[in-house]
Amino acid sequence: MQLVATRKYPFLATQALTEGEARDSLFRIGDNKFLLHMTSGEDLGEDRLIWLDSRAALLWINQAVDDYGMNWD
Repeated sequence: MQLVATRKYPFLATQALTEGEARDSLFRIGDNKFLLHMTSGEDLGEDRLIWLDSRAALLWINQAVDDYGMNWD
């Protein structure tokens, strides 16, 4: 497993109306296999794992700043 990219960005927790900091980390697992780990921060403690292929990983890397966190839905 190899870390490819990571990013941190602010978000607004809709239920508590508090600001937090999310972190996304993209790992390469093997040929055409990537794992995206998304976490909403220590306070909320929500984590998600999303499997991506090469195309989806490349799209994630090239997302605009305004689109960060869009994979959470």
